[in-house]
Amino acid sequence: MKKMNRFNIIFRTFLTFTFLLFLSSCEIDSFAESDEHSFGEIVAPSNVQITADIEGQDADNPNGDGSGKVELTVSAENAISYKFVYNGSETLNPDGKISFTFNTLGVNSYTITAIAIGAGGTTSSQNITVDVLVTYIPPAELISALTTGTWRVSRDESGHIGVGAGMNADNSAGASNVGAVLPWWWGAGALEKQDTGIYDDSYTFSEWNPSSGKGKFSFNVGPDASIFGKEEPCKNNLGGDRGAVSTGDPNYEYNYYPYENYEVEFTIVPFTGYWDWDQDGTYADGSDYKEIYPSEKIVFSGTGFMGFYVGAHEFFIWERSDTRIRYSGIGYDGNSWHGIITKD
Repeated sequence: MKKMNRFNIIFRTFLTFTFLLFLSSCEIDSFAESDEHSFGEIVAPSNVQITADIEGQDADNPNGDGSGKVELTVSAENAISYKFVYNGSETLNPDGKISFTFNTLGVNSYTITAIAIGAGGTTSSQNITVDVLVTYIPPAELISALTTGTWRVSRDESGHIGVGAGMNADNSAGASNVGAVLPWWWGAGALEKQDTGIYDDSYTFSEWNPSSGKGKFSFNVGPDASIFGKEEPCKNNLGGDRGAVSTGDPNYEYNYYPYENYEVEFTIVPFTGYWDWDQDGTYADGSDYKEIYPSEKIVFSGTGFMGFYVGAHEFFIWERSDTRIRYSGIGYDGNSWHGIITKD
C-alpha cells in the first residue's frame, strides 16, 4: 500500500511538472511570435538624397566666398538616423545635417559619404563631391595694426635699411628660399641716411576689404618730393632718370630721386621661410629644408613699394607688432634688402 501511494505521488508530480513545462513552452512561443511582429518588416533606407550649401556660392562665385564653409543635408526614406564620413572620420548626426570648414588654399575637391541608418541597423549611403574655394585670411591683429595710423622708416633704429644674402645664395652665406632673415652684410645706423629723400616719406594702409582680400596703400613722398633708391631699378621701373644725375653704375644710389605721391592695392599672403642657421649646408633639423618661419607677406600691385627702393614689390614680414614691422624683399640684384617701419 505504501509503495502504491509513493508511486501515485511520483506520478502526480511528473504530470504536474509536464503540464507546467507545456504551459511555459506555449508562453515562450507566444512571446516570440509577438516579439517578432513588434519589429515589423525590416526595410533598408532608400532614395538617399544629399545636398551641399557652399557659403557665398552664386553665379559669380561657384566655389563659394573663400571661407571654406559647407553645410550638408541628407534625407532618405525609412531612415531613423544619419552619419557622415570624411577623411576616415565618422560623425553621427540624427538630424541629417553637418557643417565642414575646409582650409586648404585654392579650389579643391572634397568627397563626403552620407549614410542613412534604418531599422535593424540597415544602411544605405550616397557620396557627394564639392569643389570649394579657400582663400587666405590674414591675422586680424596684423590688418588692424597696418590700417591704424601712418607708417614711416624707423630712422632712429640701427638696421632700418640693410642687406644680406639673397635667394639661391650658396650655403656658406646661409641659403634660403626667401633670402637672409637678417641684414648681415650691412645695416644703416641711426639717422645714417638723413641726407636722402627717405625720412620724410610716409605710408598709409587703408580700406581693407575682407571679401576681396585687398586694401589701399598710399605713399606720400613728403616735402622734398623724392625717394631714395638704387639707380638701376629706379630708371627701369619708375620712369627713367626723371632729371636725376645718371652715373651708369648699377650700384649707384639716387639720394633724391624725383617722385610723386601714389596709391596702389596691397594684399597679404602667407609664406614659409627656410633658413640654414648653422650655415653648414643643412637646416636646423638636419634635413634639406626646415620650416622655420610661417609668416605673412605684403604684396603691392604695380610698382608699389616702401622704404629704400631696390625693385622689390613683395615684402616678407619677419617681426611685427602694433607699431613696428621688420621686413625684407628681394631686390633687382637678387640680394635680400631689409627695412624697418614704425608709426609716427
